[in-house]
Amino acid sequence: MDTKGATIRRGWAWVAAAMLVVALVLALVDALSGASASVLAWLGVAAAAVGAVLLVLATRERPWSAWALVAAMVPVAYLVLSTAPVAVTREALPVARLLVALASVGAYMAAAAPLASRGMYGVGCACLGVGAVFFLVWEPPPPKPVPIRQPLVALKDKLLARMPGWKGEHTRLPEATEKVLGADEYLNLGLKSPDGEYQVLVFVTYNANAMSNIPHVPWVCMTQAGFRLVAIRQDDIQHPSKPGKEVRANVIYFEPGEDMGRQRALMFQYFNVGGTYEWNRQLARIMATSGAIGRRGSYLSQTQVAVWFPPSEAGDPLAKDGAAYQIGLKFLSVLIPLLENEHYPDLAGEGRAGRGPPATAPRAGSRSD
Repeated sequence: MDTKGATIRRGWAWVAAAMLVVALVLALVDALSGASASVLAWLGVAAAAVGAVLLVLATRERPWSAWALVAAMVPVAYLVLSTAPVAVTREALPVARLLVALASVGAYMAAAAPLASRGMYGVGCACLGVGAVFFLVWEPPPPKPVPIRQPLVALKDKLLARMPGWKGEHTRLPEATEKVLGADEYLNLGLKSPDGEYQVLVFVTYNANAMSNIPHVPWVCMTQAGFRLVAIRQDDIQHPSKPGKEVRANVIYFEPGEDMGRQRALMFQYFNVGGTYEWNRQLARIMATSGAIGRRGSYLSQTQVAVWFPPSEAGDPLAKDGAAYQIGLKFLSVLIPLLENEHYPDLAGEGRAGRGPPATAPRAGSRSD
């Protein structure tokens, strides 16, 4: 290799090594963090350290330095593969680790490009292939199941106490439906407004194990029941008790199918995976299966608030200033803090007040295997 090519290779190797040093620092912070301490984080520390050392060795004028560069592919590849699953949580630290790891890969590829030996490329590709197969076969340890603090059916009285004039009852689903739903806890609360014009259905599910199947979603269940999905969009809803935080929810408008009368509904729906709100079902699946790696535990919950239109209501059903939309927001403004403060587990260790002990016995509206 000519002197200029070797200089370029060494330059990119130094860049890659610097990126891995940054990755090492981020991995150390992640590994020492009480919220995210995991075997993967410590392996990421080791991978970043080994990769940086090998890349530094590759900058030396020695015959074996090119092989050191090839060997650096293994920890570099591992760093990317180990950070990608955790980064799906979209938390700042895992995302930063993934971005730095990707930057080190780019620098590594530029450093390795001048290598002319087919044997070196073969070894490098074999190392990368072994790493890829390992992560394809390896399954992350499941997150620790965490029981709900209080049964969801207890939400009924709390909700009615904060919504003066509204009346309603929790209705237990048929046993066959409960089995299909597969939830450890659920609330199926039908309500009527003080003037009798509007009806609201509050449906909340809870699974202590975040790796449980995603419960049935309204765009499947409602259409199977004969309703027609007219429109669906995502709206950012201001968190009622945390300034600056928003909950992105699906806002769905349904119209009745043939021979179903004039029933129309506006529904708000979202997931909560271990304390993280998510509107996307597929991303919630990924978060539920891999986003809790190394954490103390996780859970899976789904919330639906459906507002049924009175026959006389006209206008845009999706208008944010419409009566149905505002009713849905009002229920969410009460429901979200109630669930967070008195029912969902406190995985972040914030020490919320007003919570009772974990629920240990099944209640009406809950399911225990």
